[in-house]
Amino acid sequence: MISAFFVVRYLCRIEVVAIGCLAIALAGKLGATSEYDYKRGEFLVVKGGKSPDKKFAIVSGENNKGNFGVYLMDAPTRKMIGQLEEVATDLDTAPDAYYAHWSPDSKHVAISSRSDRHMLQNVIYRIENRRAYLVETPELRCHAVPDFCQLMKELGGLPKPDSEAEGWKVRMTTWTSEIIKWISPTRFVVREESQFQVKTRDPTASLGKYGEVEKEKDDDAAATGGSYFAWFDAEGECELLPGDKSQVVSTHPVKKEHENE
Repeated sequence: MISAFFVVRYLCRIEVVAIGCLAIALAGKLGATSEYDYKRGEFLVVKGGKSPDKKFAIVSGENNKGNFGVYLMDAPTRKMIGQLEEVATDLDTAPDAYYAHWSPDSKHVAISSRSDRHMLQNVIYRIENRRAYLVETPELRCHAVPDFCQLMKELGGLPKPDSEAEGWKVRMTTWTSEIIKWISPTRFVVREESQFQVKTRDPTASLGKYGEVEKEKDDDAAATGGSYFAWFDAEGECELLPGDKSQVVSTHPVKKEHENE
């Protein structure tokens, strides 16, 4: 199941002068931060945090110095094994803001969390000898729509998430990636969804059946070759590889809700 309030889809309806965006949640709301006031040394199990073999748990909390983090814990003894430093923790602190997705053999775990209000990232770890090793996280977009990725390169690539650079021609405004189920100890399904704004080039053909595009009806945008809002939405089967690598095996577009109405 996709973790509740993280995944959101922005459907924008554009008027001649103003742009009005209606945010429609796929599984709850993406908005305010989710906070919890921990006592020093207090740790709570996150959603889905207990491993199937009951030996480990993913917890969030504050250490004795008052620093917040997400940790791998020995479940029977409740002793901290180590901090999972790659998990995004800058926005939310409540344990229900973090979702752990354990493999059925308890040897891998993926953790989803928000790096900001519109970005949900997924981090995968291999658990061995009571240690957590970072695993490469697969991305579906360039496997599913390589022409769109090529278009982004031709337009100068994506600015860095925290960049305020001017003159961009393509930028990503929302992105979510999360494991929604494990098929086996080494195979899993990822749901990935993102929204882009593209200038000067119509991305419709490059996204194909994996996305939708709306053109901004603005005189200034039209004068510069057009500005477009684009949505990408896909699920993909992925597999773990030796050396803590991973790869996308196959993808398919997610059917839009309004198509079933």
